[in-house]
Amino acid sequence: MYAPPMTTDHNRRASAQQIADDLRALIESGQLGPGDRLPFTRELVERYGTTGETVRQAMIKLRSGGLVESRQGSGVYVKDNSPFAWDITRFERGDRPDSAETAMDAWAAGVAEQGHRPDEKLLYVTRKRQGEEPPAEIVDALKLDGGELAVCRRRLRYIDGEPYQLSVSWFPARIALGTPLMNRSKTALPGGILAHIGHRQVTGRDRFRSRPPNGQEREDLQLDAGTSLLEYRRIGFGEDGRPVRCMSTLCPGDRTMIEMDVEF
Repeated sequence: MYAPPMTTDHNRRASAQQIADDLRALIESGQLGPGDRLPFTRELVERYGTTGETVRQAMIKLRSGGLVESRQGSGVYVKDNSPFAWDITRFERGDRPDSAETAMDAWAAGVAEQGHRPDEKLLYVTRKRQGEEPPAEIVDALKLDGGELAVCRRRLRYIDGEPYQLSVSWFPARIALGTPLMNRSKTALPGGILAHIGHRQVTGRDRFRSRPPNGQEREDLQLDAGTSLLEYRRIGFGEDGRPVRCMSTLCPGDRTMIEMDVEF
């Protein structure tokens, strides 16, 4: 492990910013790589002739910048910010490799193809038999009539055991009630659930935006302070042109790379 330089002015304590800048330079130059442990607080106190509180403030600056992560009882480590490549050209295409036997959908198959381990936890499914009242933006996205209810599925997706994507899908209750969309477990069906229940998506409208996470999103995705979200929203339309689903996929902005093929 590389040791940061010791301050040469013993009459002047190093500032938190100086310590953070020194460690940031080591990380950005590659001298400290992903998974490397930073020196313990007592080591930095000795090297910089400063206090434990100053070192703590330096670590906060590095965490806020998404460069390091704390591991309880172990120390502070350089964070692996290698982005996961998400090919949305293949996402939900007609030959999507969904498997009912393994409950592996198209997204999970794409993760596995890159040599990673996908997993998923179902956080929430609408419990009311008639559906629930959706937020105003979902009413607009799904073109719901006044008072029309919807069904929500909220899933947390993992890559190699780490939370990576939060997927929130809304469906008109008129097509979702009494179907596998109400299942309270991981569900994947050939061609996708919507196609399986007779409401295949034939066109879609995609939108990307970057925004700060709310408290629940930060907790679910275990985001460091200052990390933004990449929100990918897709509204899917059925054969009659009516919306059948509005899905928002939320990803850490510092660990996501979107890929797509374009024809000219």
